Amino acid sequence: MRLLYALALVLLPSVSAVSAYAASGIVYEYEEEEPESSLIPRLSSLQQVASIAREKGVPILVEFTTPWCQYCEALEEHVLKPLILNGKYRDQIIVKKLEVNAYSSIAGFDGKRYSSDQISRMYRVSLYPTLVFFNANGEEISQRIVGITVLEYVAGELEKAIDVAVQDTAAI
Repeated sequence: MRLLYALALVLLPSVSAVSAYAASGIVYEYEEEEPESSLIPRLSSLQQVASIAREKGVPILVEFTTPWCQYCEALEEHVLKPLILNGKYRDQIIVKKLEVNAYSSIAGFDGKRYSSDQISRMYRVSLYPTLVFFNANGEEISQRIVGITVLEYVAGELEKAIDVAVQDTAAI
């Protein structure tokens, strides 16, 4: 009798758990995410981008963003994408996006690997989106743009900042 009682204590919880799972009707599927199609290429190496910028004689604009930032999405959709699509700055600046999170890493200007979070802290970026301009030597140039208020205002400020960055780069 004790054996039957012990067996019931062991089997009953597992049977009820299985039946509760089956009754819930939840099916868990894990699919790989589709690669994002964005006009703004992801940054994988500051050193590599700096080499291209040096060769072309242009500044680098890095958009610091996070996966959960709705303001970043609005900035991209309503300011950065139209800026890229109109072609006005096509040969004057390199635009890249750095998604800041704990698990991705990129090469810094010095060629060493850093987490995107470390790069963000290195350049004192703590609010997203933040737009930072660099020359090919990794020095910050022009005025950074932090956060967004009114999209039209940000677009105007961005164009001014690009013009300053282009002039600063030409002076080097």
